Amino acid sequence: MSRFFLLSWILLLLFPATSFGEEVVYNEILVKINEEIITQFDLDEELKPILAQIGNRELSAAEKEQLNKLRKQTLEKMVNDVLLAQEIKKYQISVPDEVVEDEIRRTQEQRGMSAEQFAAAVEKDGLTMEDFRSRLKGMIEKQELLGYMVHSKVLVTDSEIQKEYETRHDDYALEKMVELAIILLPSDVAAKEVKKRIEDGEYTFAEAVEKYSVGPGKDKGGSIGEVDWSDLADDWRASIEGVPAGGVGHPIIVQEKEALLSPVKIVDDRLVPLEEVRDSIFENLMQKKREKVFDEYFENLKQSSVIVYMTK
Repeated sequence: MSRFFLLSWILLLLFPATSFGEEVVYNEILVKINEEIITQFDLDEELKPILAQIGNRELSAAEKEQLNKLRKQTLEKMVNDVLLAQEIKKYQISVPDEVVEDEIRRTQEQRGMSAEQFAAAVEKDGLTMEDFRSRLKGMIEKQELLGYMVHSKVLVTDSEIQKEYETRHDDYALEKMVELAIILLPSDVAAKEVKKRIEDGEYTFAEAVEKYSVGPGKDKGGSIGEVDWSDLADDWRASIEGVPAGGVGHPIIVQEKEALLSPVKIVDDRLVPLEEVRDSIFENLMQKKREKVFDEYFENLKQSSVIVYMTK
């Protein structure tokens, strides 16, 4: 038996043809990032929770396409993670183990889980607790890096908040509000007649209230206060639709009596007070600026790195 044949036979025994071929693909280098690499094994490890859910199930064409898309997205994220890890190393950022453990305990408390329940949930996702700790530590280190490289360079001023508030006028607009006055008429007085006398200038609305009304607000010109337009009953809204402030609406029936309404004051340009939305505007502007600064920082980082994709 020749040495070549013997070697081939031993390899076949140790590595069957299919598994040997898979091993080659499994360790295939997918991307080189400066001095580091990402292999097929690394990618599969990252996708382990998803792959575990799929198992040996036959995928449809649509599912295969979705999985391939997920692989590409995950690979791109891994490239970004390597770049950030290199930056973390460059700036000597290190998170103590106790910080990681504190974060795990805090997460357990928020979810109302014991350590055993939490570990079981992590394992269900296809990870060991050591895997989880490692990933969590990496996430915290990235936050530290971004805090140093990005967040500390972002500032939002009061004038920017004011400008954003004014620009987003429609977002903070409140609905129309009216101050209403009412004349509730006795059964022997016709609403149309009183309305005509007011419109002819014989009485003001307040004078007509004092003379005729048997309803509320008689000592205040019939005023019954302010109300949001949408809170008005349909017939009340229809009565004063298009009526200017101080005018008289069409007669309606209130408590089985004829009544006249007047929109004493109409306010249709109200805004949520700036102080009530200042914090949310601040956070929104901060997030936008952080994203812009981060995109610029990360683009520069990529431009200054050597990234080579070995497969298309």
